[in-house]
Parts: sequence; C-alpha cells; structure tokens
Amino acid sequence: MASIVIVGGGVAGLTCAWHLRRAGHDVEVLEGAPEPGGRLRTESRGDYALECGARSVASGHRNWHSVVLALGLGDRAYALPRSRSAVLRDGALHSADLTAPLELLTTTLLSVRARARLPRLALEVLAHARVLDPLRPERAAALDGEDLADGVRRTLGEENLEYLLAPAFASRFGSAPEDLSWAFALLALRLRAQGFREESLRGGLGGVTRALARRVPVRTSCEVVSIETETDGARVRYRARGRPGSAIADAVVAAVPGSEVVRLCPKLTPSERGFFEEVRYARGIVAHLLLEKAPAALPWSGVAFPRREGLDLNGLIVDHHRMGAAPPGAGLVSAVLDPGASARMWQAPDAEVGALVVDRLARTPIGTLAPRECVVHRWPAMLPQFGVGHLPRLSRFLTRMDRSPRLAFAGDYLIGPYVEAAVASGMRAASEIARGL
Repeated sequence: MASIVIVGGGVAGLTCAWHLRRAGHDVEVLEGAPEPGGRLRTESRGDYALECGARSVASGHRNWHSVVLALGLGDRAYALPRSRSAVLRDGALHSADLTAPLELLTTTLLSVRARARLPRLALEVLAHARVLDPLRPERAAALDGEDLADGVRRTLGEENLEYLLAPAFASRFGSAPEDLSWAFALLALRLRAQGFREESLRGGLGGVTRALARRVPVRTSCEVVSIETETDGARVRYRARGRPGSAIADAVVAAVPGSEVVRLCPKLTPSERGFFEEVRYARGIVAHLLLEKAPAALPWSGVAFPRREGLDLNGLIVDHHRMGAAPPGAGLVSAVLDPGASARMWQAPDAEVGALVVDRLARTPIGTLAPRECVVHRWPAMLPQFGVGHLPRLSRFLTRMDRSPRLAFAGDYLIGPYVEAAVASGMRAASEIARGL
C-alpha cells in the first residue's frame, strides 16, 4: 500500500487520514498546532468546556453521523433543547429564527409588510431546488451573479436584509452580506431544510477529532514549509521544535485553509494557482465569558446583532444550554466580534477584548455581565467566504484537466463553511488520492 502525508490535523485532514488508514495505507498527519483538531476542538477550563469552533451539527448531516457511529461515539450524541434565537432591534430583543419559518410570520422583529414578503424566500429556494445541492455547491454556479445583500433586497426588501438575513448570516458565517453570494445563501437555506435539528456530543464536538487522532499517527507542533509533488512521489518539508525535517511519501493531501495552499505548494498548475489565489476567509475573534451564574436575560440559544445597532458584535452564542458546557447553574456565553472590531482588536490584550464585549452587552437588555474569566480565540482563517464568483471558480477547479500529480486537497472551502462539508471533503480527498495511486 501507499505512503501518504496529510498536511493539516483539522477534522478534514483527520477524516481523510482515517479513511486512508482503514483502507490499508501508511499515513501520517502533520499539524502545526500543539494539538490536533483545528477549528473542531473542545477546550477544558476547569468545569467549563469551550467549543473553539463549531457548537453543533445537524440531524441531516449524514457524513458526520457515519463517522461518529464508526468511531463508536453514537451513544454520546444528543439533540440540543429547542431554544429560539433572538435579534436586537431598537434596544429590544425579538425572537426570530430561520429554522422556524412559521414562527417568523408572527415575529415582532419585522413589520407586517416585511413578514408578508418572507414566503418569497421559500419560493426562491424551491425554484432552484434542482441545482441547490449543499454538498455539491458547484452545481449552483449559474446562480452566482449577485451578493447576498442585493439578492435579499431584490427578493425580500431592505428591512428583511438588515434585521433578519444579514444578522443571521453574519452571526453564523462571520461575514457581511456583501462578502457572501446570494447563491451561497440559497444553498445554506436548502441545507437547513434537509433536517436541521441541532445536535452535539456529551463532552463536546472535539471528542470526534480526539478519537480520530488516536487512530492515526499525528505529529503536532510541526510547521510545514513546502509541499512538492512529482509524477513518482512527494516531499514535504517542515520545521518541528526548531529543527528542519522532511517526509518522503507516495502522495500528499493538503488539508489546510485554501488561502495557505499557494504559499505551501510552489508547483501548482496555473489553474490550481488561479483558484487558490481567490479563496477568501473571514478573520474573527471569539470571546468566551465564563460566568458564575447563567443570566436570566438569556433564554435563547443565541442573539444576533444587526450592524445598524453599532455594537461591534456579530452575535452571542449561549453555550450553557449544551450538556456539560458549564457547571449546574453557571453560565457560558461566546461573543463573536464583527469584522471591523476583529481587525481593530487583533493585537489587543485579551483583557481589552473581554472588556469591549462586556461593555457592548451592557448596552443591550442582556445587561452587565461579570465573567470570572474571559478566554479569547483569534482565528486568522475562521470560515471560508463563499463570495460572488466562488462557485464558478470552484466548478472550474473541480473539472480542471491540468492537475498536480499525487496531490489532493481537503477543506470546507471546497464545499461550504460547515462541519459536514469539512468531513465530506476529507472523505473525497481520501478517495481521490487512493484512485490516483
């Protein structure tokens, strides 16, 4: 069997390595961080369990569930309690949740006129259902001609953009509506329609990446410098604990953010290079507030903050509703800074980030919070941005004729900014590299 190096120990890379190892191949994962998991990692802080990236998965995520079951973790999966989300408008919190479309028709967040236009959104998804495949987004390339902001204005009007769709997508995907395409929005809504009961795992979603990492060889704190492949093999150069090294293999899978591929792979073909040069990510800061007591003002699963409110925040995730996330009666909430605040506070001390979040929340009905600790995570590549033009570029990339030999790619930027997409991309990369050998 072949020897294969997987560069990147996130869920996509670990899933890929696990599938290849089960097929009998000799694999090794090189991960630059001190521990594997990437953006799917659960971090313990005393009695609190912080989800560093994704908080939940969906009941309709078939690839994710197949991995969980195969790892023997099925008995740890549970459905999150049904809890509405809220949106801030003019100093008040209004229940509004895209996963409950019938309830949106009576929400106090929107005017009667705006609510009356909401069925057009479902009609838009139905009209293009034939090409809206969330796991094959390139099939919707022909729809990718306008951004989310223009698409919502055209279909639903300005009010629904500013107080419903823009806050929902910003809090979930970390991007302004101008940085996402209307086609991507339709794909995301289609995915939600395919079974979106939120689920998690006892002990945190990071249990999956930990279980995967126990089943494949992983070398951590290993910074990959370059990936070079030829028709007869591959070489990966790296630095581990200050010392240079290299690995020779039959093939390589680059399971890193798409924005890093050009730097790591100097011998890409012209079409590959052109694609990766256009891959964009949202950079973001998440501040986790560990609270002695769960705030009574937060019965929701999350709160979105429209940009018109000027709070420097995209949203607030109420994590203590998850099983085991906080001690009984205690609170755990995670604030996601908006792009402007993330850029401004990128080099600021963690204490200043926490103070900004507490100050901004005090201006809302949530009130003043007094966290016992604030844990800050900074993500240079938090989530891929499926902006206007990404789907046609993705379609051309996937059907390219000139391919780098013995090199495959995995990552959510190839499918969508979801855990399910990252898992699926790892599976596909494993199949592609095995076929090529």
